[in-house]
Amino acid sequence: MKRKEFLRELKEELRKRRDIETEEVLFYYDELIQDAVDNGENEEIFIINLGNVREIVRRIEDDKEFVAEVKKTNKNLLNDAFSITVKLIGYAIIILAAIVLGSAAFSIFVSGISVVFASIVRMLFAGPLDLYGYLALLGLALIGISLVVFSVAVVKWFLDKAKPSLLTIFRNTKEFLNRKGK
Repeated sequence: MKRKEFLRELKEELRKRRDIETEEVLFYYDELIQDAVDNGENEEIFIINLGNVREIVRRIEDDKEFVAEVKKTNKNLLNDAFSITVKLIGYAIIILAAIVLGSAAFSIFVSGISVVFASIVRMLFAGPLDLYGYLALLGLALIGISLVVFSVAVVKWFLDKAKPSLLTIFRNTKEFLNRKGK
């Protein structure tokens, strides 16, 4: 018997019993079979080893703790999946921000170096300049240096803030999940 056929039969049998939460049990058995297949077991043999669908439903009826444990297991699975999704989204946001800020910082850095280099070349090879010309070139060189320092500061600031921001996202998500679970 294949998984879909097993789950369909189990669903039909569970719907006859109103006191059993059908979707929780179906999700549990679907995950159980999938985990077995992922671990290399043969799907049909595993399902045969689970037993007859009616026997399974009878065992569920007899064991009142089973549905509570299934709910807890399902909740943990969903929380894990949601947590992984939030982490992936958080990392994607941080990577996107790093690319944008890194590109901007690199552009500013290169601009600053270019301004400093152009000012030095102009001072050395432009011929005689008056005091105002030298002051203007010196001011331009200082602007270039400030651009370089600013770009380095932006990168340092981002690196200092990225990890705490990710941790805050993860902590808030965990608190949200814990509140929803109560």
